[in-house]
Amino acid sequence: MPFVAIVGRPNVGKSTLFNRILGKRQAIVEDIDGVTRDRNYAAASWLDREFTLVDTGGLDPLVEEGLFTLTREQAMVAIEEADLILFVVDTRSGIAPADDEVAKILRRTDKPVLLVANKSESKAGELEASDFYRLGLGEVYPISAIHGSGVADLLDVLISNLPEKEIVPEVEHDMRVAVIGKPNTGKSTLVNRVLGHERVLVSDIPGTTADTVDSLVERNGKRYLLVDTAGVRRKARVTGAIEHFSVLRTLNAVERCHVCLLLVDSSEGLVDQDLRIAGLVNEAGRGLVVCLNKWDLVEKDHRTFDETVKDIREKLFFYPGVPVISISGLTGMRVEKVFEVVDKVYQDARKELTTRQVNDTLEKAIEGHQPHLVRGQRLKFYYATQVGTNPPRFVIFTNRPKDIKDHYTRYIERVFREEHGFAGSPVRLIFKRGREDRHK
Repeated sequence: MPFVAIVGRPNVGKSTLFNRILGKRQAIVEDIDGVTRDRNYAAASWLDREFTLVDTGGLDPLVEEGLFTLTREQAMVAIEEADLILFVVDTRSGIAPADDEVAKILRRTDKPVLLVANKSESKAGELEASDFYRLGLGEVYPISAIHGSGVADLLDVLISNLPEKEIVPEVEHDMRVAVIGKPNTGKSTLVNRVLGHERVLVSDIPGTTADTVDSLVERNGKRYLLVDTAGVRRKARVTGAIEHFSVLRTLNAVERCHVCLLLVDSSEGLVDQDLRIAGLVNEAGRGLVVCLNKWDLVEKDHRTFDETVKDIREKLFFYPGVPVISISGLTGMRVEKVFEVVDKVYQDARKELTTRQVNDTLEKAIEGHQPHLVRGQRLKFYYATQVGTNPPRFVIFTNRPKDIKDHYTRYIERVFREEHGFAGSPVRLIFKRGREDRHK
């Protein structure tokens, strides 16, 4: 998907516009306790045209200290990554010196820039927005992000300026596997080890960005399309920011795959950036396998691997029982084992339970731990059915769907996993209001 970056100086309403464009759509990085709550990017769409929306911190080129330095670097990376830029200004406060400086930066880009005059709620505001033509960026689009006026017209112009969709050649395969992870974890090394010169059947198939390459490999009679995101690289002048925004390159790969291989540097263990990426995979509903790469370089004893797995699973609690495998892309150690693990995760994610199995499992959960009381009345669960796979999705009918606490939802999910597996795959439980007599 193309990238659309929202930039501008602080307090002009960038995040308000970000949320307005998303509407009720959930941002990709979910509010899961223990996961970095970074809502700087999300998948968005307008009139069936999909794009990745990037919100940035305040860009003030005139400030050279503190957090402003980091947010400026992040904004500069977003501009560099973007296919289209929304430059947001504040109609009420008029043109500020920082607006002039940002405009100078944007005039030097060869990318489409839409100048968005926010807080133009009234007719007078729309007239004041015309002052921003002086910035030399062409048409000015007056909107009110908080009220929504003008946003639909802005989005019409936005999608008309996005690059044409790339047509990716259809390649016959059994499964798409994305190789993801933060920079310098050995993704390229692993992909090259897997491919080998004699194993390449199809290579250099264009992906959705210039930095992904799809390669088709065959193992044990199955064809895997590897979606390689190894093109992400640090750039000297934006070292800190590129670490933060490199996750944007991962979005397309995650959306396109069935199972993700999250490469973790064994010498570092699972760090915040890995958690952020795992959060993307979970929100997208994809299967996950954690590969501890460079394991051959780790000093270890008989307890090291078990302790490392325990630590990873505690941090990735939203992927209970996630498979963890130690490998070395450089030497090839246990690389072939990865395909067996990927197959198991994919098959579990596609598992279809009978209605009898679903309701027997729900009944077992209720018997093991009675639902909590709500204002003196106990929750009742009437019936459940599976409504989808990859990830497995179950609808459970109850008398009070909005009163079910998170801890009880996690408990029911744990029982389903104990009975039926689903290791490495998200499990979605959807609670809906129902009546007891409806399901007799």
